Amino acid sequence: MAPRWLACVVAVLAAQAVYAQTAPVAAQENEDDYEVDSSPVAPSAPPELPAENPTARPFSGAVWTSGHWYWDGDEWRFKQGAWISPMAGYQFINGYWRQDYDGWRWVSSGWARTNSNEVEIPVDVVNEEVATTQAPPTAQTEFQPPAPSTNVTWAPGYWYWSGSNWVWIEGSWVTPPRPGLVFVSPRWFHRGGAWVFAGGGWAIPGSLRIVIPVYRHAGISVSWGHPNYFMHSWRRYPVVNRYYYGYGGRPHYYRPSYRDGYRERDPRGGYRERDSRDGYRERDHRGPPPGNYHPATPARENRGGGRHH
Repeated sequence: MAPRWLACVVAVLAAQAVYAQTAPVAAQENEDDYEVDSSPVAPSAPPELPAENPTARPFSGAVWTSGHWYWDGDEWRFKQGAWISPMAGYQFINGYWRQDYDGWRWVSSGWARTNSNEVEIPVDVVNEEVATTQAPPTAQTEFQPPAPSTNVTWAPGYWYWSGSNWVWIEGSWVTPPRPGLVFVSPRWFHRGGAWVFAGGGWAIPGSLRIVIPVYRHAGISVSWGHPNYFMHSWRRYPVVNRYYYGYGGRPHYYRPSYRDGYRERDPRGGYRERDSRDGYRERDHRGPPPGNYHPATPARENRGGGRHH
């Protein structure tokens, strides 16, 4: 017969196990606390690209990023092209849709090293203005939690206009995508009779012009027609959701979404994929594949734009 003390220990442990399984657990209310998927997938080919006429260059050296179709989960929508500040040592590569075994997969746009077509920093750019006649409320007082690591920057909270009401975006720790950049906080400025939103992100030291936008407000649900609609639709993808820490130090995770397969970097640049559904196959992503892609040279002014998928 087992000793009485052992029976008591077993009873206590069993009681704790039952409590752990039946006690209510508070749901996470922070919508931004999720894993980041690697790339969107669409069930059908995107429509033909419309002709784009870039607006006047807003400042010297500005780089035009071509517009593209995006799948919002129900239908194809078009995101207009936009300007972005140049980043020394990098060129901007347009994304494109590539046919895959499970549909059409988006190959990310973003910054690539000069003389390379491999996107190192996924980025998508939205230049549509968010404006309202209502002045933003006074900024909230925030508690700044301890930094989760030594290479992060505190990004203060800010107000964002959803189209019908003001929403407070909590401050968070942000990680620079590469050394030598400074974080510029979003801000509102008064122009004419309206308040206009200036987005934040990473910039070259001494400049307020963003080279890598950070859309911490992408989690705000908006209706079609609002400039945030594209960002909200693609908020789980790296082109919109750059790696940063949520409030209280909860991190976002960037993981591949190649299901049963994987992809590995090629030391020459780009990466190779292994897909367990149809065996090993190499895909050279140092440049776009032939056909069905956006030109990969939008930063070269004489070759930007195009009407391909």
